[in-house]
Amino acid sequence: MNAEELPDPPVDGESEDSGIGERVNAVFTAAEKAAQHIVSMAREEAEDIRRQTRAEADALAKQLRLEADREVERILAEARAQGEALVEEGRARARKVEDGARIRKDRLREEIRLLEERISWAQEGLREVTLRLFPGESEQPADEGDSDSEPL
Repeated sequence: MNAEELPDPPVDGESEDSGIGERVNAVFTAAEKAAQHIVSMAREEAEDIRRQTRAEADALAKQLRLEADREVERILAEARAQGEALVEEGRARARKVEDGARIRKDRLREEIRLLEERISWAQEGLREVTLRLFPGESEQPADEGDSDSEPL
C-alpha cells in the first residue's frame, strides 16, 4: 500500500474494527492458501489414482488376454481331438466297408470257382453221354466242329 492509499488513523472504536478486519482477511488468505494446497493435493492424488487405475487396467487386460489365449488353445485342442476322432471313425468305417467288400469278393470268387467246377462236371458228363449215345463219333478230336466256341 502506498502512503496515499493509507486510511486515516483510526479512532478508538475503529482501531478495534480494523484489527478484526485484518484478522478476518488473514484467516481468509490462510483458508485460500489451504484450499489451494488441498486442491493441489487432491489433483496429485487423483493423478496417482489414474496412474494406479491404468496400471490395474493394463494388468487386468493382460490377464484377460492370457485367459482368452488359454481358452482359444483349449477350444483348438478340443476341436483337434474331435477332428481326429472323426478321422479315426471314418477310417474305421472305411476299413469295415473294405473288409465287407473283400469278403464279398472272396465269396463271389468261390461261387465262380464252384460254378466253373459244375460246368466242368457237366461238360464231362455230356461227353460221357455223347460217347454212350454215339459210340462211333468218339474217333473225332474234340477240337473239330466250332472252333470259336468252347465245348460243353
